[in-house]
Amino acid sequence: MIFPDKTLNNIMIDLKSTVNSDISTDEGTLIDHSFRGAAAEFEQAYIELGVIDQNSYAKTADREHLILRAAERGMEPYPATNAIWKARFNPDIKVNTRFSAGNLTYICTEQIEPKIYQIMCEQKGTKGNIRQEELLPIEYISGFENGELIELLIPARDEEETEDFRERYLSSIKETQVCSGNRAYYKKVMQEIEGVGACKIYRVTETERRIQIYFLDHLHRVPSTTLVEEVQEIIDPKGQQGEGEGKAPIFHVVDIYPCKSETIEIVSSIIIENGYVWEELLPEIEQKVDQYFRELSKEWEKTESIIVRILRVNTAIADVDGIIDIQNTVLNGIAENIILGENAVPVRGAILCRQ
Repeated sequence: MIFPDKTLNNIMIDLKSTVNSDISTDEGTLIDHSFRGAAAEFEQAYIELGVIDQNSYAKTADREHLILRAAERGMEPYPATNAIWKARFNPDIKVNTRFSAGNLTYICTEQIEPKIYQIMCEQKGTKGNIRQEELLPIEYISGFENGELIELLIPARDEEETEDFRERYLSSIKETQVCSGNRAYYKKVMQEIEGVGACKIYRVTETERRIQIYFLDHLHRVPSTTLVEEVQEIIDPKGQQGEGEGKAPIFHVVDIYPCKSETIEIVSSIIIENGYVWEELLPEIEQKVDQYFRELSKEWEKTESIIVRILRVNTAIADVDGIIDIQNTVLNGIAENIILGENAVPVRGAILCRQ
């Protein structure tokens, strides 16, 4: 609080100090009654001044005032988006046909191949990223038997949280000036594309005359072919590369690549507490390892190469109730940490308990 001493009692003391000493200002006197109402108003005014001061700085502003401040730099919170899925149906269907699954609804936006379609979840946000059960037509379709979601093409995101937006805004101030075609420019453009989560940009060299951009999707996974093609079209369309038809400036030839996934198989001697069964523990173990690998993927943008560490794998497994001890862990057949390729992220393979 910017005025911590401006409380009702302190304001009363200040007001009473202006009265002649031969006049009583004790509680219950006319002076006390007349000052108390004014003191309450002054206290409220100081509180409101404190709020105004707080909202004058991006670091402490509430969401409403942070958005107003960021708008001066042409920034606003990322809005919630719609998940795009690949779906399979037993009959061919028409574009704009709508389906339901669970509490969500979907609309067909494009046919990819016979009986394979691109559909969009009509509800915005990450709830659309969760694979639902069988798709059912909202209106009757002759010959319809079944429909299913088979691949998440473009993951959705929720509206950007206040603290995430604050961090992005403050980072934009610290960054080098964004000029058309510099690294900061490409970083900004990639961040604005729906579905993109992280990227690395490689400049032109003597041996490589094209700019290369590798990226992960919004869930920090290897992006789908559909998303890679969309990003390429936005940045520097195939067939027109270097012509300045996309976000890339003229003469800039930019190639967009997905990060690669590297499967990590885990074999370990795991001692299980009596009363537990390996097959029942395995799903939670897989969940813990997936969580560790997601943490690594989130750091890909900031590191040269991801290192999958045996110690962290053991820690993830040991975090499951029913696991007593873990020994002799090997990753992909070797008892060493694994250093992934420069543009690779880990994906869990089989987890085996050595007998």
